[in-house]
Amino acid sequence: MKRTDENRYPQSAELFKFCKEALNIKHAFEVKVIDQHVGAILGFDPADCSHWKKGKKNIKSLETVKAIAQNLDADEREILDIIVGRTDIEEALNEYRGFGQSILNLKQLDDLKRDYFRNTSRFQITLGVQSFEELVDVKRELTEAHAEELLLRARVHALPVMIPEVLEVLDGAVVVKIANSEQGPSVKVEYSNGQTIITHRAGTMKPFLRFLIAREVGRHLFVGSQTLPELVPVVDVRLNIFASALLMPSALVQAALRHADPSCDLVDQLSALFWLPRSIVSARLRDFIVRQN
Repeated sequence: MKRTDENRYPQSAELFKFCKEALNIKHAFEVKVIDQHVGAILGFDPADCSHWKKGKKNIKSLETVKAIAQNLDADEREILDIIVGRTDIEEALNEYRGFGQSILNLKQLDDLKRDYFRNTSRFQITLGVQSFEELVDVKRELTEAHAEELLLRARVHALPVMIPEVLEVLDGAVVVKIANSEQGPSVKVEYSNGQTIITHRAGTMKPFLRFLIAREVGRHLFVGSQTLPELVPVVDVRLNIFASALLMPSALVQAALRHADPSCDLVDQLSALFWLPRSIVSARLRDFIVRQN
């Protein structure tokens, strides 16, 4: 019997790594995920699991894609993108992990309400808020107006919105640098003398990196380097509102929708046009349709 070469199907090996990390995320790292857990997704025995991990087994059928997506609660398109080499693991894991919400959910509101009424004076003195409603106000309209003002000052009228053009109007208050290595964190943020320094890993700029950088621009404008732990959900929602409005402004979304090809997937088209992750585009599109803004 002819010996199978190691890593004959490198994208299958990449898919194995993605599945293992995705299982860790799904179980909130509370369970130690081992190789056999990954193999169990497809009902593989230890030998088949080992072959998959080493790239000796080709994973490509639609039934397999559906089984993986269903077990991981993932988008089938993300699995397919890994298989065909259209996306790498880091990009796929960021998409799988998600980028947060554009509105607070009921649990977050309940938790904040409990914290606020337990120690009302702390919030009022520290933040100057006078009511619970003021505490949880994500200032959507003001946040979107800030994004629109930046785009207007930067004279941005074309797709995709380029972050360096936006940063020019901030007079050096926010600086984006490229790290010397492709290793380390995707984005590192430092604060010095009122300046925000964002360093991203060397290599090709990815859609998810653009969104993360835009969020940090919003943090500089609205939050700063410090916030109360209880307010992290409110801050995250506001930063997502800002980053989405900055990189997918309403006027350009309208123009893109008018010229979209109805025979092709709309989210895929807008994702390519705006150079953003599909999950971000999908959320922004839903928000735009509901609020017409």
